[in-house]
Amino acid sequence: MTIFRTITIASSLLALTACGSTDTDVTKKLAKKDRDLPKPSMILVYDFSVSPSEVPADSAVAGRLQGAVDDPNATPQRNELEHQVAGIVADKLVAELQDLDLPAKRWSGPPPSGPNIYTLEGQFLTIDEGNALARMIIGFGVGGTELKTLVQAYAIENGHRRLLAEATVDSESSMKPGIAATLPAGAAISGIATASAINTGIGVVTEINTDVREGAEDTAEAIVELMEPRLEKMGWIDD
Repeated sequence: MTIFRTITIASSLLALTACGSTDTDVTKKLAKKDRDLPKPSMILVYDFSVSPSEVPADSAVAGRLQGAVDDPNATPQRNELEHQVAGIVADKLVAELQDLDLPAKRWSGPPPSGPNIYTLEGQFLTIDEGNALARMIIGFGVGGTELKTLVQAYAIENGHRRLLAEATVDSESSMKPGIAATLPAGAAISGIATASAINTGIGVVTEINTDVREGAEDTAEAIVELMEPRLEKMGWIDD
């Protein structure tokens, strides 16, 4: 397990108030009118995007990510591994929310109709300050200086998504490890096998290893843990 303990949380999903940490950099707080949201009939968890084509045009971050590109070094194998990571994060988010007796399920495609439906969505983003032509790569970019996991929570209203909150998980400051800590700067996901393989650049994995899986699951756990205080205040879960 990686010893890094650095994840910065811009805001917790649906907590949408600072969680009392001086390391919290709030991207978007929950509006006052949304601080007593009705209990969900469903929480739909989408696999986080690993390429620009996967970011919906109506996503709250679509405009800000308009200049992001795909990694030119991407391969079909690495793309598959990235989607496996996204699937691990989604499955763990669902499991953690279900453990809180919340009606979460992994989802793809348009949300169903009905009252009190919420979605949890996100993107993996590599910041590559050394590349003037590609400062942002959606996915796990080679040679990037920082890996972020962006998260958005939406309420579904009349078939449209309304943004409730945004969060950013990265490798700057944290109480838990996560995928950002598991994948250090410059490490392509196709080169991850062991810590020595990351450092030397040797070895190519054909499946997700323990460190990557644990990092992905820890990222999901960190998101849910930061949700819990607000969920308790709204009466969605027992305190």
